[in-house]
This record gives sequence, C-alpha cells and structure tokens, in this order.
Amino acid sequence: MTRLLRAAGSISIFTLLSRILGLVRDRLMAQTLGAGWVQGTFLLAWTLPNLMRRLLGEGALSASLVPAYAKARRSGDPEAARALLAQVTGTVTTLLLPLCLGVAALSLVMPAEWLPAPEQGGVEAMRLLLGLNAVLFAYALPVCLTAVFSGALNTLGVFALPAAVPIVLNVFWIVALLVARPLGIEVDVEVANFAAWCLSVGGVAQLLLVVVPLWRLGELRRPRLGLPTRGSAAFGVFVAMGPTVVGMSLNQVSSLLDQLMAYFLVAPGAVTYIYLANRLLLFPHALTAMSVAVAVFPKLAHEANDTDRSQLRRTLDLAAAATILVTLPASCGLIVLGDDVVRVLFAGGKFVEADVWPTVLTTSCLVAGLPFIGLAQLYARGFYAVGDPGTPARLAARLVITNAALNLVLVLSTNLGTAALALSSSLSSLVNAMLLARRFHGHAEPGHGLRSAWLRSGLATAAMCAVLPYVRVAPAGASLLWRALGDLALPMVVGMLVYLAAHVLLRSPELRALRRRRAP
Repeated sequence: MTRLLRAAGSISIFTLLSRILGLVRDRLMAQTLGAGWVQGTFLLAWTLPNLMRRLLGEGALSASLVPAYAKARRSGDPEAARALLAQVTGTVTTLLLPLCLGVAALSLVMPAEWLPAPEQGGVEAMRLLLGLNAVLFAYALPVCLTAVFSGALNTLGVFALPAAVPIVLNVFWIVALLVARPLGIEVDVEVANFAAWCLSVGGVAQLLLVVVPLWRLGELRRPRLGLPTRGSAAFGVFVAMGPTVVGMSLNQVSSLLDQLMAYFLVAPGAVTYIYLANRLLLFPHALTAMSVAVAVFPKLAHEANDTDRSQLRRTLDLAAAATILVTLPASCGLIVLGDDVVRVLFAGGKFVEADVWPTVLTTSCLVAGLPFIGLAQLYARGFYAVGDPGTPARLAARLVITNAALNLVLVLSTNLGTAALALSSSLSSLVNAMLLARRFHGHAEPGHGLRSAWLRSGLATAAMCAVLPYVRVAPAGASLLWRALGDLALPMVVGMLVYLAAHVLLRSPELRALRRRRAP
C-alpha cells in the first residue's frame, strides 16, 4: 500500500507540473504568435500528429499492452515478456514509419496552390501548413513508441519517469518560444517552423527518457518488424485496443472537423480561440466530471448482474446527481469569470484586446456543455458495465455527423463565428447525454430522475454566481499577480464556499453521499 501511495503521489506531482507548464506554454504561444493565421496554421498542423498520438499512443495501446506484458512476466518467462515488447514496438514502427515518411514526402512535394486557401494567409498559409506538417508528423512515431515503453515501465513498478514524459515536451516547446527571438528568429512564420523542429526533437527526447531505463533493466530487444501473427500475444494486444481506438476516433474526428471549419469557414486565427477554449475546458473537466466517472466505474461493473440491477440504477443516479453537483458550478463559474480568466492567462504581446472577447465567448459556449459531457461519459460507463459498448459507439458515430451539420448551420446562419462551433459541440453533448440516459432504460428501470438534483444545484449555482462579481477586488491597472489573486483566486474560493453553504441549507442528498464516501 505504501508503494502504491508513493507511486500515486509521484504521478500526481508530475501531472500537476505538466498542467502548469502547459498553461505557461499556451500563454507564450498566444502572446508570441497572437491569434492570426500563423498561429491557427501551426495549431492545425499540430492536430494531425496528435490524432495518431491519441488514437495509437495514449490510453488505448498502453491499456492493452500492460495486462499482456504483466501476464507474460508472471508466467515465469521474462524473455517472453521482452519478446512481446519487441513485437509490439516492431509492429508500431512497421505501421507508422512508412506513414510518417509518406506524409512528410507528400507535404514537401505537393504544390501549395493545389490546396484550398483561406482568405487570411492565402497560399502562404497553405505553404506553411505543408511545411509544418512535414516536420510535425514525424513526432507521431516516437510519441507512440514512448507510450508503449511507458506502459512497460509502469508494469515494472517505475512510475515517475513515464509521468514526467509530457513535461519534457512542454519544456522543449517553452524553450523554443523563449529563445527564438534572441536567436534572431523574429518573423512569425520562422518562429512557427522553429517551434515545430523543437517539438520533433522533443518527441525523440521523450522516447529516450523511457528507453534508457528499460535498456538498463535489460528489458529491451531489437524490435521485430512486421505484423504479428494471428494468435500471438502481440496480435491479442492490437485486437484488444481496437474498440477503444474506434470509440476515441469519433471524438477526434469531430474535433478535427471543428478545427477545419474554424480555419476555412471562419478564419485561420479562429483555431486559436477553439484551442484555448478547449484548454480551459480541460481543467474543470479533469477535476469534476472525469473524476466522478472514473471513481464510480468499478462499482457499476460490480453491481451489473443480470438478475437485479436496482442497486446499479441507484448508484448510477447518485453518480449522475454528483456529476451535476460538481460540473454545473464549474461551468457557470467559468462563464461568469471568463473575461478575467482569459485576460489573466493569455492577454499580452500579440494576443491583443480584439482577441479577448472571441476567446471568452467561445469558451463560454464550450464550457456550457460541461455537465452534459460529464453525464454522457458517466452513462457510457454504465453501458460498458452491463456489457453493451456498442450503443455509445453508435450514438457517437451519428452525433459526429449531426455535429458537423449543426456546425455548418450555425456558422453560416449566425454571426457567432468560432463560438458557433463551440455551441454546436455543447448542443451535441446535450443530445448525447439525453439519448444515452433514455437508452439505458433498457438495461435498468429508470429511477426518480434528476430534476430535483438539477433544481438544487441550479439554486446553489445561482447564489454562487450572484456573489462572484462583488468579490473581485483587484483595482484597475493592477499587476498580473494581483489580478490573478483578487479577480480569480478570491472569487473562486468565496464562490465555492457560497455554493457548499447553499447545498447544506438545501440538505442535498448528493452532498451527504459525497461526505459518506470520503469518511474514513
């Protein structure tokens, strides 16, 4: 238990440090490149290799490798575990190396004039996109191999180094932005290209961070290039990751469509607003909705028997009420304080006053869907618990198409610009949560519903939001630190206290349930 707590502590520390450095990185990017077409083109190019990272690297491949690798080591034949690792790394290399080389070569030889050019940047933007794509797509191979080796290290009881992997990339990114202009790299296009090369080098550095300890432990063998044979342990790893990749790909395709529409239909700089809004959404999402869904999943799986699912229904309803309890104030609080958040975190340099309001509006429209994103993830885990992963996947596939159509309607029929894409995402999350909740009735009888939970949390959130504007104490023209403390930290603390006090007065059962879960 002590070892587990120590590992969890090291992971938490490195994760927090990575989030802080990520925030510093985003601030530097916004202030260095602003929200023009260069920044938008860079972020669009960065999205493409990240698709490979998210689909093949993070989560799916590691989650499939770790059980097989651990089983091979428990069998008493460590050489079989090393052979499995060599086969998996060889397969990943076989699949990605030709793809990365092909994409890079095509990007280098394709004339920029062949691509549809946006109004801002024109052919020069397409020329930059192709150049960045040739450099950044090479990042996909080392980062996916890093995920494989990180999973192996975790199995061997090494947690700190894999948890520090994202920090390495953030450091390379931050250093690139800080040293570019002292090195004489001052034109925005040149800064973007310099940052891209630094990120590719950072991908190799990430790989070395996990390769070296594995080599010292004697766990590395020469990668076995080629595809695994049917029935082998390596083949089972890739078969096991299939459903996860399919489910994740739908969200990634939808995100890519949003960015493409922002780039070509709104303006290349609009990608910056979408990117920053997503970054701001990640913080409350990880601390609220995701935490509830992950914590309750084992209990749902334990209670998902075929004879009596009444207890599962009660657990799911209570978790849904808890999701509303923690996500609704986070969503509304970020909307109320959105202007201060954006100004404190990003304003300055080339991120000018004209960029603040579009970012605030886009963020507000996106975080409005946070409660529904959390509920959809919770209900999806309910389906997984009862052995029905197909229903969430089918609904997600339909909603990708619906979201794309709604994007077009809102962008072309309103003046919201980038905020229209964020609003479409929130509406799609609402529809997804409603459909999942209704479809789950086939697996468990509906409970008492969530109307009372929505009402209680809504009243408490209204009390919180009414107080927030009056506890902003930083004077006009105050320093960045004073604004961060007086206009953000203090309102957040006071808002949380008011919110909790309102729930105590309302005698909210979901609040009492959370206290019972935390009781020793």
